Amino acid sequence: MELKDFVKETLIQISSGVNAAISEVRESGGYVNPAVKIDITKSDGSHFSNLPTGQNVFLIDFDVAVSVEEQSGTNAEAKIKVASFFSLGAGGKSDQKLSTTNRIQFKVPLGLPVDPVTSEELQEREEAGRLAMRTTLSRISRL
Repeated sequence: MELKDFVKETLIQISSGVNAAISEVRESGGYVNPAVKIDITKSDGSHFSNLPTGQNVFLIDFDVAVSVEEQSGTNAEAKIKVASFFSLGAGGKSDQKLSTTNRIQFKVPLGLPVDPVTSEELQEREEAGRLAMRTTLSRISRL
């Protein structure tokens, strides 16, 4: 599998899994990825950030062994692929292949789907806070 496909599928599967669990966990009284706003400076490192909607942004750590195969022949190309420990194949091609394996580490920020119930509650609390602030400022300006 090419690295780009591995990264794409991993992120899709994580997001889809969270989204699929939201309603089932709520039915049992819990919340999967509730909408919250946290002070990132006081975070334990589990969050990268959060969006104004309360959507949490996590850093997904990748630590992947990749192989670079360079082929010489009529269809010479070099591709980065997620390393596999075995491969089966047969063919009558006449070519030479040079393969090296490396380990790469990287992080990708991912905003996961949030529970819609807590998202709505967060928006209502924030609107109530803005209304209270406007009321207070209005009272102060009349003094």
